[in-house]
Amino acid sequence: MVKPRNNKYVKVRKHNHTKLFSLLFVLIVFSGIINRVNGQDPLFSQFYANPLYLNPALTGAERCTRLIMNYRNQPYPTFGSFSSYSFSADTYTDRLNGGIGVQFLHDSQGGLLDYTQAGIFYAYHGRISRDWFVNFGVQTTYINHRLNWDNLVFPDQFNPATGSMISTTAETAPGSLSSHNIDFASGILFFNDNFYGGVSVHHLTQPGIEFFEGERLPMKYTLHMGYEFFPGGRSRRRTRTDQVSFSPNVIVQSQGDFHRINYGIYANLQPVTAGIWLRQSFTHPSSLIFLLGLKQVNYAIAYSYDHSLSGYSGIGGGAHELGVLLNLNCGSQITKYRIINCPTF
Repeated sequence: MVKPRNNKYVKVRKHNHTKLFSLLFVLIVFSGIINRVNGQDPLFSQFYANPLYLNPALTGAERCTRLIMNYRNQPYPTFGSFSSYSFSADTYTDRLNGGIGVQFLHDSQGGLLDYTQAGIFYAYHGRISRDWFVNFGVQTTYINHRLNWDNLVFPDQFNPATGSMISTTAETAPGSLSSHNIDFASGILFFNDNFYGGVSVHHLTQPGIEFFEGERLPMKYTLHMGYEFFPGGRSRRRTRTDQVSFSPNVIVQSQGDFHRINYGIYANLQPVTAGIWLRQSFTHPSSLIFLLGLKQVNYAIAYSYDHSLSGYSGIGGGAHELGVLLNLNCGSQITKYRIINCPTF
């Protein structure tokens, strides 16, 4: 009946018993919230289009002041949608020898469980040698989980013989429907002119959710790395943005019982970028991600689509994601450290 989609849950296509299936779906989703509320963080497929969310060490990674907006939506018939959006701003400053930034993120799971976070970031930018550089990033975040109890429907509110519903239930709401916590994260990033790689750890304090006793948000570990190469060689007569390049990447993430490996490659022919990723657990593939983006000096925009390899894209329409980047003050920023040549999307 129900199969987990990361920390979301997915409903099969309804047939004759629409009300029964819908109510059972709501019940199972609620059971998942109770028992697996310590699951995964919100998921984005345009990894480098949301750099602060991926790794705090990417704060201030460009010479420009960046404003970044991300929106992800996966609709489901007759039930609602799972949607996530974020806004972040960051910049590099010589006075602090690094980057500073802020981010706001909100995630809604079918109108049942809402997750909100607001964070501040700092990343120190250092130099190891002539060609190698390192960033250390930290993040302090306020997080809130909210359970929308009034949107839940339980089996004792449904009469399977008549199909009628009643408004009351014998179920008792938890003592608190909202939790508030301060959370922390850290990360490190190494890079040179072509290679970039880093590690980040989120939820260092494993904050409690507080709907039910003992539920905590487990730490999330992320390892990411990539490489940019030019098949025809890099020409001194042409700028970097005039040449064709490819960038293979891998991102490994683990949080609680959830584990993901993402393999992808970008093809860059400015101003157009195309990409394809495979997302899988440690045992089987889950989705293909297709991306198309446009990048200019002062802005970038990309659309991506997640196609499920488990047969659920036809039910929910797949996951759609949009990323928008605005660069400000690009001409006025002069930094003493190398700009990271990592993907924009």
